[in-house]
Amino acid sequence: MESRKLTSDAHLIVQQFLESQGYTDALAAFLREAAPVLEDIPKSLPTPKPLLETLTDIRMNQLHSQLGQLNMPSEIEERDFATPGNNTMPNEIGSIYKDIHSVNIILARTASVSVAPAWQDLEANPEMTSKTVQALISAAADRTVKFTLLDQPHGDDQPGQVFKILQPHDGVALDIDFHPHHPELMLTSAMDKSAVLTNTITGEEHQKFKDHTKFVIRAKFAMDGAAIITGAHDKTVNIYKVKEDHNQSNGSLPTYVLDKTLNFKGAVEGMCVLPPSKNRSPTVVIGTRDDNYLHYVDLTTYSTVKYNMNVNKDDWVSFTPMEISASPHNEGRYLLVSTDSPAGRQILFRTDSALQLFDYYGVPTDGFSTPRHVWDRSGKYFYVTGNDNKIYCFSVGTQQVVGTLDGHTSLVRGLYMDHARNMLVSCGFDKTVRTWINASTLCASSCASPALHPSDSGDMALDH
Repeated sequence: MESRKLTSDAHLIVQQFLESQGYTDALAAFLREAAPVLEDIPKSLPTPKPLLETLTDIRMNQLHSQLGQLNMPSEIEERDFATPGNNTMPNEIGSIYKDIHSVNIILARTASVSVAPAWQDLEANPEMTSKTVQALISAAADRTVKFTLLDQPHGDDQPGQVFKILQPHDGVALDIDFHPHHPELMLTSAMDKSAVLTNTITGEEHQKFKDHTKFVIRAKFAMDGAAIITGAHDKTVNIYKVKEDHNQSNGSLPTYVLDKTLNFKGAVEGMCVLPPSKNRSPTVVIGTRDDNYLHYVDLTTYSTVKYNMNVNKDDWVSFTPMEISASPHNEGRYLLVSTDSPAGRQILFRTDSALQLFDYYGVPTDGFSTPRHVWDRSGKYFYVTGNDNKIYCFSVGTQQVVGTLDGHTSLVRGLYMDHARNMLVSCGFDKTVRTWINASTLCASSCASPALHPSDSGDMALDH
């Protein structure tokens, strides 16, 4: 019986591999010659692990054996991983925005943004100089950054309508962040090799940084707003600090000056500002091409510590850390890295360490992929994009795919998690922005058809 199952698994693995690699002729020949075996395989037989993932597991096990040690979680981590999630992560389509942009959408996120008051606001309060609105902010290939109302009307504009359009760059915007204490100060970076601060109340440029020589792929505020960090394909990271003579008590917006340039082996791809912790100074983590190390940069002293991403500690570069983020529920104790490995590998590190706690496989990926991921607010699940236009939801503790979000008809380019709303935002080359919410938050009369399909693990429950 076991021999028969192994034979069935082997045939299914070969079929999967030929399909995933696009070997059309070889697949046709295989299906023809193996038809007697394939037709005899029960439909209920679970899909086996893909070939590349199996080979990667074998190699990792060999390395662990050679090293004579395992990456063992601590007792606290074991308890955390053993505690199951409560299935409150977004699992169903909320809204689909089809008319914001008519071109490919690069990124989308939500924010509480300060804007100029509408005439209705001024009628009620002539002294009002600004107001805060809940907005969906998106950037697209037409070089625009658009603001769409989320919850409440603003003047004559209703939820779902674009109420502000900015063009801070001469190229496509690649990253967007907002100042932690000044919601009217938006930071963007772009293909035009610049980073820009824009005042969202006036719509005017507050400050422009032109210190990079190639695409500026990442731009983030430090958690306290005291610094701006930009990373580019020119293999550098620039750190800007607030001008020392700036007096924030007078209500003016801060301005920044270049304070430090850090050089790396390859183009910057992944960058994560770690959340505050009593155990570390303000820190940013950098990942680049052509480098098997993650670089932890202290934003106060600029001292750098690097950790090898290879289990066997060699310097072979087999993947790029394309996306890096810290866990949201425990002061960033875990660091998640999405790679461009053909095995679709995601790695969970212990923060401030080379210790690899878990690997996650199975997301369609190749060397040209730009995978994006986000954590759900509980830290028990994360979402990651695949090359097949789907969004995969993993259980952190079980390492299993517990569901997929289907809907996008072309590449999913951006992901953002609104933890306050428990809402996932996605966008892509199908020119749509989509929000995803938890099915349990929808009333029966307004529920849409389920978009997240549970895997065989049963870890994800749907109301329909």
